[in-house]
Amino acid sequence: MNFPNSNAIKYRADVDGLRAVAVLPVLFFHADLGFTGGYVGVDVFFVISGFLITGLILRDLDAGKFSIVGFWERRIRRIMPALAVVVFASLAAGWFLLLPQGFKELGESAVAQTLLVSNIYFWIKSWIGVGYFTPDAEVKPLLHTWSLAVEEQFYLLFPFVLLALKRLARHSIVPAILLLAGFSFALSVYCSYRHPSANFYLLPTRAWELLIGSFLAAISVQQRSPARWLTESLSWGGLLAILCAVFLYDRETRFPGVAAILPCVGAALVIWTNGHALTSVGRLLALRPVVFIGLISYSLYLWHWPVLVFAQYWAIDPLSQSQRLLLLLASLILAVISWKFVEIPFRQRVILMTRSRIFAFGGVTTMACLLAGLAIFKSQGAPSRLPAEALRHVNGERRCVFDHDLSMEQALAGEFIELGVGDKQKPVEAMVWGDSHAMAVMPVLDRLCQEYSVRGVAATHSATAPLVGYKSPKSDLQDKGIHYNKAVVDFIRNQRVRNVIIVANWGVYMDGNGEPRSLSRGLSDTLDVLRATGAKIWIMRQVPKQPWDVPDALASTVWRGQNTGDLGLPIKGNLQEFQRQSAIFEEISTRFPCVAIFDPTDLLASGGLCRVVKDDKALYCDDNHLTVAGALLLRPLFEPIFTGIKK
Repeated sequence: MNFPNSNAIKYRADVDGLRAVAVLPVLFFHADLGFTGGYVGVDVFFVISGFLITGLILRDLDAGKFSIVGFWERRIRRIMPALAVVVFASLAAGWFLLLPQGFKELGESAVAQTLLVSNIYFWIKSWIGVGYFTPDAEVKPLLHTWSLAVEEQFYLLFPFVLLALKRLARHSIVPAILLLAGFSFALSVYCSYRHPSANFYLLPTRAWELLIGSFLAAISVQQRSPARWLTESLSWGGLLAILCAVFLYDRETRFPGVAAILPCVGAALVIWTNGHALTSVGRLLALRPVVFIGLISYSLYLWHWPVLVFAQYWAIDPLSQSQRLLLLLASLILAVISWKFVEIPFRQRVILMTRSRIFAFGGVTTMACLLAGLAIFKSQGAPSRLPAEALRHVNGERRCVFDHDLSMEQALAGEFIELGVGDKQKPVEAMVWGDSHAMAVMPVLDRLCQEYSVRGVAATHSATAPLVGYKSPKSDLQDKGIHYNKAVVDFIRNQRVRNVIIVANWGVYMDGNGEPRSLSRGLSDTLDVLRATGAKIWIMRQVPKQPWDVPDALASTVWRGQNTGDLGLPIKGNLQEFQRQSAIFEEISTRFPCVAIFDPTDLLASGGLCRVVKDDKALYCDDNHLTVAGALLLRPLFEPIFTGIKK
């Protein structure tokens, strides 16, 4: 049987140009240079990869010379050399730059990449909140290898699928590809709502994107090319679809799934319409500078992310736009070197010319990477690299002392966290209500309760706004959060609690686009209800949010022999960050003059900086939660509450 796949035989300069269209948005997205949906470039890569790989397999099947061994020899020559250089360079850089936990995780990810399960590894990591779009992603030098793992898994499985179809159902290759793609797409749409992280990382929900390319390679080429007006229209439509996704999507877009249709079908249209003769889009993509970016796109994709990650890790403070542009330029230079001196010699058999040698290289490289990664993991990130003072910061407070998520059942039963004297026979004179930020300041409140012989209680649950009628989307209470907060208010009313202290990470309860409407309405409704109980109400504004993990920043600063006293968010930066919240609290102060609203910033700031260390003690256990030392600095804010109780 013949497989008419001429598209896969001839060289397509326009396809290399399309690689440039895929890689550049990814780079600019990762460098935070305005391409809000630039991550869709990976999906364009998937379509291109499916098209080229399926075309090569079908060509060899047509000629009766396909072999799995030969196929994997080509894959090793194409993928492994440049990837190995980047992985080993990352491990070397990690030795000098990464703190133990980060270096340990780099070793883990190197092992996962070596075993072709990098996507599964980062999917598992996402269970603890380390996702592709989260801030923690910015310290994972090999995070971008998840997409390579998806392709590698596809390369492992799909050749056997095509072989089986050729032998068992010769005329069903195209229908089978469509059936598999349809199933994968349906699964992706379902998982985009129910299991978004698995949907993003795993092959079953990504396969349809590669299979779109496979379909293009497998369909028969028409005897006559389509009408010129049609190919021109569809080609421009395809390019426009990709660009729309690049500029209109963002981190909040439900992706992949239905949204991935736009870049994937766009890429497919560009490939298909230029199969017979180049359209104006094809000629644009075939321009030498564009093709060159496409030729180096693999090395460029490999290098850019570790360069950005390590530079940000070294800088600690956020990189400027000009610095990020320079880093992309550095990535481009590294990519050209890698393409010329690593990719080309291996692919053209200038190096390790025979099959046995390239497989031996693959085996040795795999084993070396595996052993290096395991050694780093087993050593817990080699903490001996760091001086003792730096390790003290690394191993400092990482959890709130009062880390307690009150359950729905406890709230309904009035079983709150006891503060101070702990005498349940005494009336509750003060109640703390809030989320994890409230947990963080409870050490000072507990101490004040003890000193003033006051019985206090606390109602705290992470990511749950202390607002009546407000559904906190990230709370594990889910829909029960509204009933939980009602139970808190009922307790305040029934027990006649006279002092209610409300503390929260207010910024996360604004609308998804940063608008204040939901927070303003929630606060107003809550204060109306509490005021009716007769309680005095005290609201603490959010503590300054630092731009990095404080213990890690302190450890890195000590490691480099620099002054930890120079660390801290500029007060101007804090004012800019919280200006929308300021408008809300000014409105609340006007509407509820009897409500006391206090700001902790002044007690945490000096010399123009929101400080992160005092008397050599860290004030934060991450980037936004106070340590005990940090909480105790807020005593002047809270003490008037207790002196008032004892009058």
